[in-house]
Amino acid sequence: MMSCNVNANTIDNARADEIYQRIDRGEVSSNDELNLLLKEYKNSIAVDDTVRQQLNIRQTCWSHPANNAEQLNTAINYADEYLNIYKQPSPSLIQVDLTLCKILFLHQQGQNQSVLKPLDNAINNAYLLEDPRLIADSRSLRGTILSYMGNFSAALEDLITAQNLYESLKLDYWANANLRELANSYRRFGDPDTALTYQTKLETSFLEKNQHFEANLITIEMAMSLEELGRYQEANDRYQKAREFWLKENELIAAADMAVSIGGNFINLNRLDQAKTMLEQAQKHITPDIASSYSYMNLYLAKVHHKLGNHSQALEYIINAEKAFNDHNNARGLNLVLQLKSQIYQALEQWSDAYYTLLAYVEAHDALDKKTMSDRNSEMQARFNTDKIQSENNLLVQRDKDKEQQLQMMHRNEQMQIIIIILVVLILLIVSLFAYKQVVRKKLFRNLALTDELTNLSNRRDTYSQGKAFLNEAQQTDKPFSIISFDVDHFKAVNDKLGHDTGDKVLVKLAAISSSMMRETDVVGRVGGEEFLILLPNINNSIAVDIANRLINAVDNYDWSRISPELHLTVSAGVVSYTDETNLSPLLLKADKALYCAKAAGRNCVKAG
Repeated sequence: MMSCNVNANTIDNARADEIYQRIDRGEVSSNDELNLLLKEYKNSIAVDDTVRQQLNIRQTCWSHPANNAEQLNTAINYADEYLNIYKQPSPSLIQVDLTLCKILFLHQQGQNQSVLKPLDNAINNAYLLEDPRLIADSRSLRGTILSYMGNFSAALEDLITAQNLYESLKLDYWANANLRELANSYRRFGDPDTALTYQTKLETSFLEKNQHFEANLITIEMAMSLEELGRYQEANDRYQKAREFWLKENELIAAADMAVSIGGNFINLNRLDQAKTMLEQAQKHITPDIASSYSYMNLYLAKVHHKLGNHSQALEYIINAEKAFNDHNNARGLNLVLQLKSQIYQALEQWSDAYYTLLAYVEAHDALDKKTMSDRNSEMQARFNTDKIQSENNLLVQRDKDKEQQLQMMHRNEQMQIIIIILVVLILLIVSLFAYKQVVRKKLFRNLALTDELTNLSNRRDTYSQGKAFLNEAQQTDKPFSIISFDVDHFKAVNDKLGHDTGDKVLVKLAAISSSMMRETDVVGRVGGEEFLILLPNINNSIAVDIANRLINAVDNYDWSRISPELHLTVSAGVVSYTDETNLSPLLLKADKALYCAKAAGRNCVKAG
């Protein structure tokens, strides 16, 4: 359940506000208590108390039961009903919050791909409304969905942004809930050790606060991490503990979902009869509309029957699993399906089907790797997981072992020789692709180390390094080289009066203005808080002064009220050119002196040194 901010009311109602704060901050121990509080809240507010009436609608949406297809449809219809009532003005807090509520239920239905565009719009509207709580809720929800779909880089960015907002708002309950999803993303990405570290801390926190429902959810997620680490018995102990909790709460579908996970681990422990019994018990409650549980249940049933030699029955289950994973866009699950399906076809001696299914597995596996190796994923892993390269090397070794086992199986029949040769070629191509990606990743890490995080300009280190290179070129070729040093006039007053967030926006805009005016061969760098340096190879002093004056005018003429109504600012600049300097430091010192002269001359001007 997610929640929303309490807005100022003109009608006093201390009891209603107390109830709402308890719900909003997650200070509720059970669903029964939540329902009682919601009922009391609704009965305690006046009909004309529009603010609290809207809060009641929003909170009721998030609190809808969603344990089966009928309940999910009821919850979605509730959100649609009030979205139609509150479609104007747009955007509004209730409109955005109800949209997020509806998207959560659609996600639980497995409609992940279709919700991304409306979710992006909801996030944009949350920013337009400048409501940090709504921004945190929307980024957390998108991160959760993207993580489930396998887009870990974008998911981590959203979840980390939400985490920072929740912590700054001192919303401990929701910060912990978001941290759970962050841990899940690391687990899904292939780093269960990091996930388990977060989850252990969360479990301790929830138990200390007697938040047994949340502690049970963490128990499940810790079981998943243990399973990823191959600690199957420990994982099953936790799954069984969670199953007993759900049975005690009479949540039969949730208990059946645990039975699916337990059955999967029994397979890993080679306790096939127990796995089959547990999965058949789950079949009584898990229906196709419960997308995630249904897909994995069929996958595990296929594994059991395949291992028991019932290959025809296994094929029926794997086809069900494939359709379910496709329907809710679960790329990770589909990879597992295709791999097992190929093995089942081999056991049935349907060699052509086995071959084409294995090709589909390799193609899907490669597509998933491309997504997880994106630039943004490299950035997040560089910041939050220094062991990522070693982890991926270990994964690569494991994948090679898995494919070698597949090849050894296919050697049993001479008719499969041609398929084996093709598979070897494919494996070599995949290994080569991974090796290439390792080189690309190292390059990306280097770029991250040389980029200013706020403005995306070159940082001090990179700017000075390129400046030395330009100076060496000027010395060797006798070509001109000029430097513009500029900074914001009275920037401290901007931060003190309007806040550091506005100051950051100013710096980002200055970076955009200055970069847009330069050539591709020029370098614009941020070398201090509000200090910038522009490197101009093959530009003499007079032209550099003209460029600096254009920059000064562009900044002076920009409509800074777009950032803040009270804001107007200027910059001062110093210009110097290479004469006979042997290294960069004297040239930078001359640029600083020229900048000081511009400041002394009244600011908003250019001085040449």
